[in-house]
Amino acid sequence: MSQKAKKKGPKLRRVSFKDKDWYTVISPKSFNFKPIGEIIGMENNIIGRTIETLLYDFTNRYDDISLKLKFKVVQANPESKQAQSMFLGHTYTNDYIRSLIGRGSSKIQTIINLPTKDNYVFRLTIICTTIKRARSSQQIVIRKIMREILKEFANTLNHEKFITGMIYSEFSNQILRIAKTIYPLSNCRIIKCKLISVPEGGEDTVYITKDEDFEVVEVEVKRSRKSDIKRTERINVKKLTRTNRSSPKPEEKIENAEPIEDSSTEEVSE
Repeated sequence: MSQKAKKKGPKLRRVSFKDKDWYTVISPKSFNFKPIGEIIGMENNIIGRTIETLLYDFTNRYDDISLKLKFKVVQANPESKQAQSMFLGHTYTNDYIRSLIGRGSSKIQTIINLPTKDNYVFRLTIICTTIKRARSSQQIVIRKIMREILKEFANTLNHEKFITGMIYSEFSNQILRIAKTIYPLSNCRIIKCKLISVPEGGEDTVYITKDEDFEVVEVEVKRSRKSDIKRTERINVKKLTRTNRSSPKPEEKIENAEPIEDSSTEEVSE
């Protein structure tokens, strides 16, 4: 059987390993231009590639080893063999997220898109975990607190300081401070963040340290029921964390009991 001849296009030149170069990826100014790794490629194909690193590489603190930072290459310089990057998002490792949720507790989660003061839009995933199982009405109030506090920060901060507040748990601590008045919480974390959109010509202009001061945010929460207020005032955290020990039952008292007659036989006088 005759086969139709396939039309052959122009032969493309195959890129060899010798044509590629190693580029050092430099973090943006909000992370103090610290080198975060190396990638191999050509100038025209490394732009847009992503690289992950740990927050531990910036702080050298073992507590930050579970948080992964993601950067995207936006510019390459073939002369200096350096590639400039921008912050793309962060996430916690799966095993760390599973460790936050204990047996018998409630996980309160919300996802929200927040535009910052300089029109950067981030998508945040936040979770709060309680010590014991909370009621649905209490979970609704805590979820409102989480959203209101983050909206307040996003409306007043530029993206550089907003990133610092996310990855160094400043926002989580302020949510925890207010939400624990509704029900005792064990943890609060922004477990994931993703950069959705960047304004035209947007770039990092300042470097914000982890010791930067943030304003204390106060949120007025409208509770749906009066019983929620009374319930929270009676909550004792020590009782919830203490193990239940079996206490001996008190002896039962017999009320209106008749006196018991002596069954011993009386001596008969002769």
